[in-house]
Amino acid sequence: MKNLASMTERVKPAPGRDRTSAAPIPPVTVALDPGTAAWSLRRLLRRVSVALGTPPLDPVLAVTRPFRLEGGAGLAAVRAAIRPAIPAAPWLAYDLDGFAAGPGGTVGLGLRPSAPLEAAAAAIEAALSSVAVPADLPGEQFLVPAARGLDRRALRAALPALGLARLPWYRRLLAPFGAAGAAADLPPPLRPHEAIRLLVLVGGRPAAGYDLAARRWLSRAELGDRAAQGTALRGYRRARGFELAAPAPHRPGETWLLSDLHLGHPGIALYAARPFLASDVGEMDRVLVGNWRSTVAPEDRAFLLGDLCAGPDPGAYRAAVAGLTGRLTLVRGNHDPDLPGLARSVAFEAGGHRFHAVHDPADAPRKIDGWVVHGHVHDSDLRRFPFFDPVARRINVSVETAGYRPVPLSLVCDLIRTESRPILVRGPEPPPPGAFAVGGPDTSLLKGGVTM
Repeated sequence: MKNLASMTERVKPAPGRDRTSAAPIPPVTVALDPGTAAWSLRRLLRRVSVALGTPPLDPVLAVTRPFRLEGGAGLAAVRAAIRPAIPAAPWLAYDLDGFAAGPGGTVGLGLRPSAPLEAAAAAIEAALSSVAVPADLPGEQFLVPAARGLDRRALRAALPALGLARLPWYRRLLAPFGAAGAAADLPPPLRPHEAIRLLVLVGGRPAAGYDLAARRWLSRAELGDRAAQGTALRGYRRARGFELAAPAPHRPGETWLLSDLHLGHPGIALYAARPFLASDVGEMDRVLVGNWRSTVAPEDRAFLLGDLCAGPDPGAYRAAVAGLTGRLTLVRGNHDPDLPGLARSVAFEAGGHRFHAVHDPADAPRKIDGWVVHGHVHDSDLRRFPFFDPVARRINVSVETAGYRPVPLSLVCDLIRTESRPILVRGPEPPPPGAFAVGGPDTSLLKGGVTM
């Protein structure tokens, strides 16, 4: 790989250090690799750029400020400096949480780091300071830029469009009439992600990467290698509990809930940022069906709430159903064929609670004495449709919010009994001691009714 000292910008010498002529090099930044979230991030940034009238940007998830290397230092020095500061964790979690503004007329997506990521970023910055000095550039740490260098006028227009400032009173008066300048329809994003690689960006472009699980550096060529990406994702899924290697223990006679497997659908891996390569839909299908079969015993009751396959092919749908275990109740989704035996909704009682299971939450009755269990929205609108919402009394069991495997109804009943706050996504780890009752209430199906 080309030494960084051969590149084209001059180093700003550190205060108190030798101020002799330094090698020209671009700024160096450490960032998160967006991985399987890259497509959905680009799509969101494109929407923002259209609303603001600015050129679209590729996603950059910087966790350090830009640094300038001192003369003679290169990529090897950067890697050697920051390697001891990289945490041992196989992934680093963060949330994309709304919009944010940064210095230098920058606006974009707010990146809210987890505590381990925040600590890692501070340690890496401290390590970088041994071979580099902060660049005289606007820092974009924990901000995914959607537009840079906005002048004062453009920034005044952008902030209300992103919900970061209120429109002037006279424009608020005209907004209901559709007048120009009304705030854009850009709901603030909310999505949890986990990065499994770090990137070293040189002049904004990836020059090297670090695989957190394999604990090794990757060259620029290796960063784009699909086989290496697939191996890293497989290790991540297994460590995270998203890919089961053995049958999952559970109480006999459990009832299970899941929606939106989208088997055979390569686009869903991109749209929903699933931890699979979009080019290997067979791997996704194998894992999702394997998780189902490792979870749902033949005698268990299971509700599949729609969108089993990619499209309404009756043959593919029947073949997919035949591969699933359990006593199935099938609710039709918008991607499913219109076949006999597929319900539009199912009402039942369990654990002392009433439930109404439907694919699309918009199709649920407006007034219901109980809880709505649904899919359809995936994890695209977690502010309104998290995994567990005790206020709206909704349970979103889309594959992405459910942890890529069926959800036990006993867990849902325990959450209803003990949890008063929303839960964005179901964690695959076992709950801490005392968080939920081990046995839980009786969730055997008490009553069932199908609305056709």
